[in-house]
Amino acid sequence: MPLARISVPAHLAPARIRALADAVHEGLVETCGVPPKDRFQLVSTYAHEMMFIDPTFPDVARTVDASIIEILFLAGRTIDQKKNLFRRIVDRAIGAGFSADDIMIALTENAPVDWSLGRGLAFGDHHAPMATSPTSVP
Repeated sequence: MPLARISVPAHLAPARIRALADAVHEGLVETCGVPPKDRFQLVSTYAHEMMFIDPTFPDVARTVDASIIEILFLAGRTIDQKKNLFRRIVDRAIGAGFSADDIMIALTENAPVDWSLGRGLAFGDHHAPMATSPTSVP
């Protein structure tokens, strides 16, 4: 159950931003076993002067399209899964017109108890599928 925050420059066309968001989700599904419907993403756009991204650290050549992807998900992925995730996201981003050097990705892991999917319940206490008829919660 990942949560992805995608920070992009404001000048990018909505279609490119959507393609990058799709690249992130598809990468998670293909490499980390994330269910296809488990998509939670927040996209933020920033004016050029509000993105302080070093253009060359460490040994890359970033352009004005440089974007940052932060993924928070449950612990348990292997190093190979994480490396494959990075590669898959970048490969798909290249297909959307990004440079490989323009995609920075940061992963953070946590435990099921660190999530609440709603109703104020911890994930471990509330991970079964919802009933077909909604009920009210006081």
